[in-house]
Amino acid sequence: MENGRMNSKYKIAVIGRPELTLGFRLSGTPISYDAEGGEDAENAVRELMQNNEIGLVIIPTVLARKIKDKKILNIIESSISPIFVEIPEYGDEKSADTLRKLIIRAIGIDIAGKK
Repeated sequence: MENGRMNSKYKIAVIGRPELTLGFRLSGTPISYDAEGGEDAENAVRELMQNNEIGLVIIPTVLARKIKDKKILNIIESSISPIFVEIPEYGDEKSADTLRKLIIRAIGIDIAGKK
């Protein structure tokens, strides 16, 4: 907050497998952390919590479930700055429709062209 106002220029960060983080980097999200397991994700969350410019952190649900540190889990579940959003894992057939719906809700457009 600056002078009692929220900073409107918060940045987005993503934590996930290299395939996911590359996709976000290509779409304009420069802050990303490659993480294959819970320990990598925990370290990324700790680092992101120190950065006051981060407003939103995207993390796959599958990766968030690998985190064992209860303090880190609590941060993911309850933090309001930054906000953590869990998304389905890329390539998960069951979650593909859910991810599509999240994108539609976020940007208002169905990029898959389905109805």
